[in-house]
Amino acid sequence: MRNLLTASFVFIFLTGVGFSFNSCSKKSESLIINPTVNPVPYSLMVYFITPTDKSFNPQYYTGAKACILRLQAWYKSQMGNNKTFVLNPVVVDTLTGLHNSSWYNSNNVDSISGTSGLIAYYNIKYEMKHLLGANFDTAHFTYFVYVEADFPDETIPRGLATEGLGNLVGISGDSPESWIGASGHALGHSFGLPEPKIQNSQAIMSTGWSKYPNCILQPAEKDSLNASPFFQIN
Repeated sequence: MRNLLTASFVFIFLTGVGFSFNSCSKKSESLIINPTVNPVPYSLMVYFITPTDKSFNPQYYTGAKACILRLQAWYKSQMGNNKTFVLNPVVVDTLTGLHNSSWYNSNNVDSISGTSGLIAYYNIKYEMKHLLGANFDTAHFTYFVYVEADFPDETIPRGLATEGLGNLVGISGDSPESWIGASGHALGHSFGLPEPKIQNSQAIMSTGWSKYPNCILQPAEKDSLNASPFFQIN
C-alpha cells in the first residue's frame, strides 16, 4: 500500500514555495520548490497543476519528478548517442489552476475544448496559455503538464503532453513502471512522435509502453528525435 502523505503546513517565500509533510514511514521532510525564472531554451518544461478545489499533494509532485528523471535516463539509454531531452534545474514547476478539477474534462465552448473530442487536452492547453501568457512558447519549449484531475489520456503530436489523476496515483505508487511507460508514451508525442502505423508490442510509442522499462524506441523514432533541437548530448 502506498505511503499516505499528509501536508502539515504550507508557506510561501518570494523565491519559491516550501512544503513540510509527514509520511507513515518517514520523518518529516522539507520540499522546497523554486520556480523556473529563465528556462533553458529547447528544454522540457514540466508542470504540476493543482485545481482550485484541491490542495497541493507533495506525493504526486515527487512522483512526477521521479517519473520525468527516470524517463530522461531511459530515453538516453535508447538513443545510444548520449542524447536525451533537457530539463530545468527544478525539474517540475508548480501552478495553481484557474478552474476546479471537473472543468478539465468538461466540454466547454469549441474555442476552448476544440472540436476533435480531445477535450481535456485542449482545455489544459487553453489554461496553460492563460497561466503563462506570452511565455507559453511551443517553438522553443516542449511542455508536459500533470493535473490533479480525472480525465482520459489525451496527447497529440507536438509541443504538449498531458496526464491526469490516474497517472499521478500510478507513478506515485509502489509499482509505477507501467504508469511511467504511459507518461513516456505521451512524452514521445510531445516531441512529435506519432502512433506507429504498424503496431509493435515492444515499442513505447505502440503498445509496448506498459512494459516499461523493457520497451524500445524504434529506429525511425530515434532518427526523428536525433534531428530534434530538444534532444541534446547530456
